Amino acid sequence: MFIRGYVQYNPCYRGDPDGELRLFLVFGWEKKVPHSAATLASDTQNTSNRTTIGRRRAPVSIDLGVQEPGAKKGRLTFTEAAMYSLKPKVVDFDTVWVQLRPAIIDILNLKPMSNVHWHHKFSDVYDICVSIPTPLSERLYGEVKACIMQHVKEKRQQINEVDPDRLIQEYNKMWEVFHEGAIFIHRLFGYLNKQFVKQKRCTDLDNFAQYAAFLQIPDVKEIGCLALEIWKEELVKGILPQLVQFLLVSIDSDRKGNFPQEANVVSSVINSFVKMEETDFDVVPETGTKPKARESITAFYVESIEKPLLLDTETYYSTLAQRMLSELSCSQYMEQVIVLLEQEELRAKKYLHESSVSKIISLCQRVMIKAHKDKLHSVCHALITNEENKDLRNMYRLLKPIQAGLSVMVKEFEEYVKKKGLEAVSGLTGENVPQQFVENVLKVYNKFNDMKTVVFMEDGEFSSGLDKALQGVVNSKEFGQTVPKASERLARYTDSLLKKSTKGLSESDLETKLGNAIVIFRYIEDKDIFQKFYSKMLANRLIASTSVSMDAEEVMINKLKQACGYEFTSKLSRMFTDIGLSQELSSTFDKHIAEIKSSRPGTKFVPTQALVLQAGSWPLNAPQLSTNTNQQTALDVADFHLPYVLLPVIQEFETFYTGKHNGRKLTWLYNMSQGDVRLTYLDKQYVAQMYVYQMAAVLCFERRDAISVKDIGEEIGVSGDYLLKTLRTILDVSILTCDDQALTTDSIVRLNMSMTARRMKFRLQAPQVNKVVEKEQESVANTFQVTQDRKYYMECAIVRIMKTRKVLKHNALVTEIMDQTKGRFTPDVPFIKKSIEDLIEKMYIQRTDQNDEYQYLA
Repeated sequence: MFIRGYVQYNPCYRGDPDGELRLFLVFGWEKKVPHSAATLASDTQNTSNRTTIGRRRAPVSIDLGVQEPGAKKGRLTFTEAAMYSLKPKVVDFDTVWVQLRPAIIDILNLKPMSNVHWHHKFSDVYDICVSIPTPLSERLYGEVKACIMQHVKEKRQQINEVDPDRLIQEYNKMWEVFHEGAIFIHRLFGYLNKQFVKQKRCTDLDNFAQYAAFLQIPDVKEIGCLALEIWKEELVKGILPQLVQFLLVSIDSDRKGNFPQEANVVSSVINSFVKMEETDFDVVPETGTKPKARESITAFYVESIEKPLLLDTETYYSTLAQRMLSELSCSQYMEQVIVLLEQEELRAKKYLHESSVSKIISLCQRVMIKAHKDKLHSVCHALITNEENKDLRNMYRLLKPIQAGLSVMVKEFEEYVKKKGLEAVSGLTGENVPQQFVENVLKVYNKFNDMKTVVFMEDGEFSSGLDKALQGVVNSKEFGQTVPKASERLARYTDSLLKKSTKGLSESDLETKLGNAIVIFRYIEDKDIFQKFYSKMLANRLIASTSVSMDAEEVMINKLKQACGYEFTSKLSRMFTDIGLSQELSSTFDKHIAEIKSSRPGTKFVPTQALVLQAGSWPLNAPQLSTNTNQQTALDVADFHLPYVLLPVIQEFETFYTGKHNGRKLTWLYNMSQGDVRLTYLDKQYVAQMYVYQMAAVLCFERRDAISVKDIGEEIGVSGDYLLKTLRTILDVSILTCDDQALTTDSIVRLNMSMTARRMKFRLQAPQVNKVVEKEQESVANTFQVTQDRKYYMECAIVRIMKTRKVLKHNALVTEIMDQTKGRFTPDVPFIKKSIEDLIEKMYIQRTDQNDEYQYLA
């Protein structure tokens, strides 16, 4: 029968005989307890409820019941409440002790005890502790200690007579009974622990243990801890060599595959070395029967079993490692070591205290891996070169816990990735070099990124090694080049993706390819060069309306913004804004033209859509400067005459725009302007989309069927080589014809009255030089422009840093410059020094008396 009691407190203390503590027992519920171990569930800590007079305390639940042998199930009914008075009284210690001592022995032997008998003994302890005129707590403590001492000596005598082959089993049985009994004894003397031991130990002192040792005062332990201490000193230490020897032999047999029949006994005995040093007990909430240790000290366990076991383990695995290295290949050795480590970890968890598991594993790693890591490193190059992923993963698992164990692997991995990458991007030829470059780099990235994930478990060192290798691949320079070509190639690759000519790509496939482009973009050091090429190509797509979709353009810009920040894409975003504003402006202008036509009938204007672009955001040139950077071409178009059909609408738009935005100046970019010309003289009406220069040349044939090249040039104001290129683009689509094989200024050009085309609407190519030459010229121009931009950017960064720091050492300044510019480009030290010297000459900064220090000049 399990009984629950409730404490009702009335103010009482030693000077108030009228106060008392009443304990009322009420029925509870049935709970079975093994016959061999009575459940002594009295919560002694709750029975000492002495507090200041007048303070009320809520009823406290305590467990008091035991299951007696032969008890029947059912509801317990009391005819009257059992009342115990806890008033202090005179106690005859010898008389009470004679009855209390056998109870202690019975409890230590886990003999059954009735509920009433238990409470009587508990009451005896309380009476002795609060006896008058003088409490007898100290005498009780001494007698209990002597009683436990005598009991343990008897157990020592018994175990000395046990057969050595049965020593470990008998010891374990004795320990389990004694340990459980010590817990109950601790709870029986809970009032003594609370009122005497804790006060004696001066628990208010945090460092009492050191203080007591200094005063040579013996530490007073609580009863449970005292019992375990006596067990250790009087019994365990006497048979410790035999116990340790048996335990070490048992664990060694387990390593060799001869598993002990009573492995649980080995584990129990080893853990007893920890439990016997428990220093504090508490009752587990809501169970009230099974105590737990709040604090464990493992010093005895470490000295007794852990250190000898570590020595045996080191000897065993050192010998085993040497033998395996001589008999097995490196691959087989690694596999075997992994198996041994896993087995040893399971063995340590099965037998040892949790604090020993990491020590055992570290020891095994030291003697089987760290001691032979040079052997593993020697085969690392071959494994990576042959891409032996299984062996590489095993090597990674073994070397990862070793300090600096992965350094050789990471270096070999980085060098191999760089080698394969350079092989993939060297010697590219053909028209689709940008696509080949991106696809080859992505193949290398995907292959070794998968290896990093699967083999090296996303390890940060290998991630860094992969990044360094690919950075070296992407930014490599071909023979004779001053700057890497990666920026230009990647820009042209994205341009090919975002043009309308892209076929067979779904929206998701396009976004995937753009994401792959960003993967390579992150490795580019000269991001400003990429920005220069990309912005020009974006401008061409937006002006010519050749983008596959505005959403795709925006996706790419957002990806660039995530990679480099807002500043990097600010101009690109403003280009988008200009296109949107221009569409609104064109709509308003169309309404304006409609109003003019209604007010002035007969007035004609060519339908026009004007794009007004901010000069500082768009990488475009004025009409007198050609896109191909040829200075002669700039002179060829300097006197261009706008076609008469366009002149009225152009003038009207300028008047309209300046009326809305006073003070702004418009500069027309005829080299970027296009128009549709309807060919009405043929059997079919074709529509040709052409640039303004081409349109001017075609309109010369409105009243004539044939005209010389020289006359065309004089009429439209274009001359030289650019005139010939313009006419050549018209001849290529057969709008005009010429009998001369080589077009010259004296050639006669005729209107083709029998022209046919596969499409009713077609586009003329822009006048240009050879594509290869034009790309080279564009690349040179962009490189020159980037160099100038870098110079200004570098000087601004230095001034900004020095304005903040005022005085700075040279090396510190260089470090901060590198940090600020890494998002756009990676400057070399000579370039930094040159920029610093230029700023000194411009008197923005000056050197101090120390040669390696600079000072900002306001």
